[in-house]
Amino acid sequence: MTPKRAYTAMNLFMAMMAAAFMLSAVSCSDYIPGTMTLKTSGTYRLSDDSEAELDLKINVEYLISGPDKGVMDSINGSIASAMFGDVPADISIEDAVTEYKDKKVAEYREVNLPLLVRDSTMDRHPASASWSDYTTGAVSGFYDDILSYTVTKYTYTGGAHGTTSVKALNLDMKTGAAVTEEEMFKAGYADRLSGLLTGRLPESLENPADTSMLFEKNIRPNGNFTVSDSGVTYIYNQYEIGPYVMGTIKVTVPWNELEDLLRH
Repeated sequence: MTPKRAYTAMNLFMAMMAAAFMLSAVSCSDYIPGTMTLKTSGTYRLSDDSEAELDLKINVEYLISGPDKGVMDSINGSIASAMFGDVPADISIEDAVTEYKDKKVAEYREVNLPLLVRDSTMDRHPASASWSDYTTGAVSGFYDDILSYTVTKYTYTGGAHGTTSVKALNLDMKTGAAVTEEEMFKAGYADRLSGLLTGRLPESLENPADTSMLFEKNIRPNGNFTVSDSGVTYIYNQYEIGPYVMGTIKVTVPWNELEDLLRH
């Protein structure tokens, strides 16, 4: 082969490889969605003459591209339901945010205005009638065709401290359907998975010695999990397996330890 022909052949080979790579990239990214985050916040006075207020913050990440429209609408509907509760299946994220905001402001005033009327000193201590409500939803991981999404809520309605909860949902990016624990794992998985979670628990704590504070030292799968390249991460909320001070506890089991438990 002459140098010129070798050069031409090499160019052709490189072009074919580039085309194959581009085709592969397109096919692999069919279900990797584009997202957008809608943020809104505000403070809402209990009344015109009161310093007490509701502090409301909402951040919601949702899909804007990737799966076909029907699947994308289904996934966004699941996100809206997880974040805001009972909402119409076809509601837009923007409308769901507005509806939730209006509902929380109305609830805040309905609960606290009668207290303000009965106790005139409350206005001099506005913190006693002030609430906080923070809701954040975000994509937290991908694995194969599964998208994991977490909703973190912080609420304070008086008392010593507020409460934080984290709820996960897993969605099939081909169909939009929820993926449950029972669909992820083979029948009879619970005891084996419990052993793996318990073994990984100490390293998941900020201080492994804090295992002595746990209510439950042999933990069970609770259906509240996310997936990522690292493995399956189970989420245990405040008071679920430990005291408030330990916060939310997340325990990850790597994929290589789960191979014989997975359905696929």
